[in-house]
Amino acid sequence: MALKNEHITVNKYTRPGAKRGSTKGIILHYTANPGASADNHRRYFGNGGGGRYAGAHIFIDSKESLCIVPLNEVCYHANDNQRYVGGKSYRGASSALGANANLSTIGIEMCIEKDGTIAAATFNQAVEVTADLCKTYKLDTDDLYRHYDVTGKNCPAPWVSKSSEWTRFKNAVKAKLGGKTVTTASKEKETAADKVKGTIKTLDKLNYYDGPRWNKATGTVAKGTVLTVTDRIYVGGAYQYKTVSGTYITASSEFVKFTAK
Repeated sequence: MALKNEHITVNKYTRPGAKRGSTKGIILHYTANPGASADNHRRYFGNGGGGRYAGAHIFIDSKESLCIVPLNEVCYHANDNQRYVGGKSYRGASSALGANANLSTIGIEMCIEKDGTIAAATFNQAVEVTADLCKTYKLDTDDLYRHYDVTGKNCPAPWVSKSSEWTRFKNAVKAKLGGKTVTTASKEKETAADKVKGTIKTLDKLNYYDGPRWNKATGTVAKGTVLTVTDRIYVGGAYQYKTVSGTYITASSEFVKFTAK
């Protein structure tokens, strides 16, 4: 397993030290903390996580996978206090995972890039780690859950907004386990709403690309730059704007402000 053990100290908020029973599933999360690495999160939760009952067993970024809490211990990653979603108990996972999913699952957090995307290297490492855990605990892809599937939280957001990315992840894990992929990630159809025209103003220094991709940036644009955009497309887990010059830049409202024409 491409996993390094760098366990944090036992504390009541992020590593309570209680032992778990059986492992019935693996829950995938994303950090929603753009640009922060696995080690950044290790240090944050190692210092008590700001006094919140939260955390995960494993944090993965594009360079490494860190296990910060022993896999046989409880982590507060599944928000077990959210017992009901829309008046219904969990989202179909309660019968498999029990009343408190924290007691029966391993939590994996994927770090996101500064532009809010899940890097291909992070995705691939998450596949490797998850497949190894499935082999260790005799699980299959039916035992994998998004945080969303357990409590309805929008997490991992890129896999909630585009479920085919979640399917692609499970299929990749299935392939590592030597099984056949039983579902196919469908291509998301572009809607009229995605045909946007207007301008964006960058809210930070951002990368731009000479094509619809997230790796190998072509260059950067300064904070406060105004660009004319002609289209919005879905690329590898998140949206990008196409500028009038033919370059591409993140469409996340966290990093750019869009004004329609």
